Amino acid sequence: MSDYSQLLQNATWQPSTDMQLPLSISSWLELSTSLTTQLKQAFGEVNVCVLAESWITTLNENERQFFPKQACPCWCREVILKSQDIPLIFARTLIPASLLTQHRELQQLGNRALGEWLFMQSDRIRQKLELTHDKNTALYARRALMSIGAENMMVAELFLTPQIFTRVVK
Repeated sequence: MSDYSQLLQNATWQPSTDMQLPLSISSWLELSTSLTTQLKQAFGEVNVCVLAESWITTLNENERQFFPKQACPCWCREVILKSQDIPLIFARTLIPASLLTQHRELQQLGNRALGEWLFMQSDRIRQKLELTHDKNTALYARRALMSIGAENMMVAELFLTPQIFTRVVK
């Protein structure tokens, strides 16, 4: 498990409405459109580097609270989004088996961004958005509970460079 993964799992999350942030930061963290698309507009080509994909059978307390009705196992996918070899985003996605039975293609994404698939789903709804700021690393992160039909998945994204927040969201 990577340090980034542990940071996300052990973070103190709060509703996005509870954090007072500068517009340059909140416009990225509260983005309701595809983060990958926005990164491409701001940085040019964005590559996905898959760090890990595997089944997990237990969630930590922090993630269990986010999935009160979901049971394991979950497919866990961890990736880094890079532009010109600069790491921009670490993403950790948890997809319950019940969602994968309907969308097996999620296990075949390879080096494609999840957002490319997610934002093509007409029944996609972001149910919940939480944010965190890690004081030790000064990194910001967000996590969202995304509904696809009657099923949910969690997408957590750690913003790895403050350079992102210098770019204007379009």
